[in-house]
Amino acid sequence: MRARFRRTIERVRQTLLAVFSPAWRFLGRLGLAFRNILTWIVWKPIFYLTMPIWLPLRWMLWDTLVAAAPPVWRFLGRLGLALRHLLTAYLWWSFLFLVVRPLQWLYARVLKPAVVGVVAFFKRHWLRLVAVLAKRTEPSRILLRRRLLSRWRVFVARWRVLRRRPKVPVVALIAPPVPHEGRRVVHTFRLTTAIAAVALIALVAALSMRDPQVANTAVADDRPSESPTPITIILTPTPLPPTPTPIPTVPVKLTPWATPNPLEGGGAVIFTQHVAGNSDIFILPVDQVEPIRLTTHPAEDKDPAWSPDGTEIAFASRRDGNWELYVYNIPNRSLRRVTNDMAYDASPTWSPDGQWLAYESYQGGNLDIYLIKSDGSEGPFRLTDAPAPDYAPVWSPGGRHIAFTSLRSGSRDIFIRALDAGITDVAQNVTQTPDLEEDEASFSSDGRTLVYAEYSANFPVIYALPLSANYEPAGEPYGVGQQGRSPAWSPDRRSVLSVYEQNGRSFLLSGSLEAWNVAPQMFVSNGRMDDPSWTAVRLTPEIINRLQNIDRLAQGDPLYVEALAEPVEGQPPSVLFPIAVNAPSPYLSDGVDQSFAALRQRVLAEAGWDFLGQLDGMFEELDGRPLPGQPVQSWNKAGRAFDFYFREALGFEPRVELVKLEIQGEIYWRVYVKTAAQDGSQGEPLRTVTWDLQARSGDDPSYYEQGGKWRESIPSGYYIDFTALAADYGWQWTPSNSRWRTYFPDIRFWHYEKRDGLTWEAAMRQLYTDDELVPYLERP
Repeated sequence: MRARFRRTIERVRQTLLAVFSPAWRFLGRLGLAFRNILTWIVWKPIFYLTMPIWLPLRWMLWDTLVAAAPPVWRFLGRLGLALRHLLTAYLWWSFLFLVVRPLQWLYARVLKPAVVGVVAFFKRHWLRLVAVLAKRTEPSRILLRRRLLSRWRVFVARWRVLRRRPKVPVVALIAPPVPHEGRRVVHTFRLTTAIAAVALIALVAALSMRDPQVANTAVADDRPSESPTPITIILTPTPLPPTPTPIPTVPVKLTPWATPNPLEGGGAVIFTQHVAGNSDIFILPVDQVEPIRLTTHPAEDKDPAWSPDGTEIAFASRRDGNWELYVYNIPNRSLRRVTNDMAYDASPTWSPDGQWLAYESYQGGNLDIYLIKSDGSEGPFRLTDAPAPDYAPVWSPGGRHIAFTSLRSGSRDIFIRALDAGITDVAQNVTQTPDLEEDEASFSSDGRTLVYAEYSANFPVIYALPLSANYEPAGEPYGVGQQGRSPAWSPDRRSVLSVYEQNGRSFLLSGSLEAWNVAPQMFVSNGRMDDPSWTAVRLTPEIINRLQNIDRLAQGDPLYVEALAEPVEGQPPSVLFPIAVNAPSPYLSDGVDQSFAALRQRVLAEAGWDFLGQLDGMFEELDGRPLPGQPVQSWNKAGRAFDFYFREALGFEPRVELVKLEIQGEIYWRVYVKTAAQDGSQGEPLRTVTWDLQARSGDDPSYYEQGGKWRESIPSGYYIDFTALAADYGWQWTPSNSRWRTYFPDIRFWHYEKRDGLTWEAAMRQLYTDDELVPYLERP
C-alpha cells in the first residue's frame, strides 16, 4: 500500500513538472526580452548622450597612456636587466667562488669522508655489542614479551566487548522494512516483465535473421577487444581493393607486423611514465620487453631528452623543491643541476653539437623559450618575448633554428625561429591554422620534415609538414596514418614514435612511414606516458648497469590503504564514517574514506591550501529528491561521491580554472586549482585557454545560450591539475548533462565519484539492507 502511494505521488510530481516547466521557460525568455528593451531604451541613449563628454577625455588621457606606457615599461625592464647583470657579475660570482665553492669543497673532501668513516666505525662495533647483549638478555626478554602480550590480549578482548558497530547517521535511516505481503506483487510483476522481454527479443532476432547481411569492412575502432590478448589497436582504415568483396571485420593486430619493420632502427627510447601518483623516467631498449626505471625520487621527473651522442640525458625535476633542469652523465654516473632559479623550467632539447639546451621557462608571468649552456656556465638567454605562451621547443638538425608551440596567433600553432635573427623575436608560423590545435613538433634527422600532433578532432592525429632547406613550408601538411601524441622520429627516419591512449592505458607505438597501417607496439602501460625520445645508441650491458636507478631509492609505498570496519552478522558490510570537512552531510563509505583523506592531504601539500576542506555535498539521504534533470541513482547516496565548492571557479579572481573537453560526444571539465605560493615552488603554468562561466550572466545573451565562453588569454600563475590527482586516488570526473549550457546544475564540473567497478545497486547494498532498498530499486 505504501509503495503504491509513493508511485502515485511520483506521477503527480511528474505531471506538475510537465505543466510548470514550459511556463518557467516562458518567464525566463520574457525576462530576457525585458532586459533587452531596457538596454535599448535606457542604456543606449545614456551611452550616446554622454559620448561628447567621455570620448574626448579618453582620447586625451587613455590613448596617450597606451602609447607612452609600453616604451617606458620596456626601458625600465632593460634597466632592471642591466642592474641584474651588474649584481650577478660583481656580487653573485664573488660570493659563489669565495664562499660557496670553498664550502662545497670542504664538505665533499673533509666533512663527508670524516662523518662516513666515523659512522662505519661505530656501526661495526655497535653490531657486535648488540649481538652480545641480545644473547645474554634473551630469556628475560622472552618472559617480558609474554607478559606484555598477555596484557595486550586482555585489553583487546575488553575493547571488543565494549566496542559497538558505528551507527549510520539519522539521515541514512529513511525507510522501514517493507511488509512481505507486497513483495509477492513485485515478484509477479518482475516475472511478467522478464517473460515479455524474452519474447520481444526472440521476435526481433527472428525478424533480423531474414534480412540480407551487409558486407563488413575494416574500419577504425577505438573500442577494446573482447579477448585480453593479444592487444589490438586499430589506427586508420586500410585502402580497399578496386573491386570490394564482402569480408568479415578483421582488426589490425600490432604484432606480428608486416615488413618493413618500424623497429629495425634499434637504439633505445626514453620516456616519462606516471606510476603510483608520481612521474618518473624509464628507458626501453628496442630489443627488450620491459623498460629500465631510471629515477625513483619522490619528486616528479619528466621531459627526458637524449644528447646527440647518447652519453647524457637532460630532464626536468622537482627534486630540489621547484622545477629545474638536470643532466645525467652516463659514463661518469653523475647528476648535475643546470638551471638555478625559482621559476618553472622544463622541456629541455639539445643542440646538435650537444653544447646548449633550449627549454621553456615561466618568468615575469609569461612562458617563453630560453637558451643555456648544458653545463650551466653560460646563460640563460631569452629567445622569445611574445605576450602569449611559447613552449615545447625542439632544435633543428642544422642547429640554427628552433621550432616551438605558441598561442600568439590565437590558437596553438607551430612556429620556427631562426637563431641568426638576433634578439628580434621574429618567428614564422608554419602551420597557420586558426581553427586547429597543433602541438609537440619534432624534426626529422635531415630537417626536411616536421611532424606534430593535431588535436582538433577530440583525439590527437600525427601530421607531417615538408620543409625546405631554409626550414620554410615546402608543401601542404599530410597525415601519416597514425593516431597519438608526442611524436618522435626513429634514428633511421623511417618511422615515427608516438603515444596512443585507450581505456586509461598508454601504448608506445612506432608507425612506419613506408607502409600504411604498420604500427607495432613497443610497450604498454597502465599509467600515462609522455615525452618519448629515441636515440640510435645501442645500450650495452655496461651502460644498462650505469642506468639502473640513478637515485638509488626504493619504490614508495601505495598512495592509500582502505581500512574496512569488521562486518557484523545481519548488517550491511560497510558503514558511513564522518569526515572532518565543512559539508552539509560529511559522511563517506568506509570503502572510500581513506582515499579521500589521502587525496585531501596530497592537494593540501601541492596547492598549499585546503581545497577539499569545504564541500558543497557528500552524503545524501536515501529518499532525497534530485534536482530536475538530475539522476535519481546518485552516488552520493552510496557514500561514494563528493561535490567540491564550485564557487571557487566563479568571481573576478577565481582560484579554480576549467578546461572544457569533448570526449566521445560528452562534455567533461578538467579542473585546475591555483596554488597558494606563486614563486614556482608549487604547481605549473597553464598552457591552454580556460572556460569563463561568469560570461553566462553578462550583457551578451549569446554567451548564456553557449554556457559561457573561452577566455581571451590564458590565466597567469601556477596551478595543479586536480582532475589528474583525483584519478590517481580513484576519484573520477563525471560528464555534464545535455542541458548544461542553460541549466547550471547540469554542468557538474564539481562532482567526483569513486565506483571501484561496482554498480549503483551493489554500492547501495553495502550500506543498506535489501528490505530498505526495495522501494527504491523496484521499477514501475
